[in-house]
Amino acid sequence: MSLLGRGLSLAWEAPQTALGAAMLGAEAATRRILKIEVEDGRLVVESKGTGISLGHIVFWSREGSRWHELDVRNRAHELGHCQQSRLLGWLYLPLVGLPSISRAAYALVFREVTGRPWTRYYEGYPENWADRLGGVKRRRELS
Repeated sequence: MSLLGRGLSLAWEAPQTALGAAMLGAEAATRRILKIEVEDGRLVVESKGTGISLGHIVFWSREGSRWHELDVRNRAHELGHCQQSRLLGWLYLPLVGLPSISRAAYALVFREVTGRPWTRYYEGYPENWADRLGGVKRRRELS
């Protein structure tokens, strides 16, 4: 990509990339970063238990938590969110980020109330779209 193209891409995804840069600093300060790669002009950060795509910075983990199951498919899933960010630009945070965080919050509350993980996180918008874009195949589980 040309220098102009990179600049336009950064401007198009500026809000989420700024949040990603702040999160990168926090992850580094807490020593949660396992590896950083550059892929297609994006920083792809393998982290301890963090999975989120914020513009030009993609965090993924193969380590789950008591609230959310993560595995190696998380990388492709987060790269799917990266494609959403490219498509939606400044609309990514309200159209994808907010629904995604809402689903994650529901998963957390579900786990605390029922004592078991919510297994339908990836079945609804925008997670199922990110899976499709990232080429992730999941089998449907009952919850």
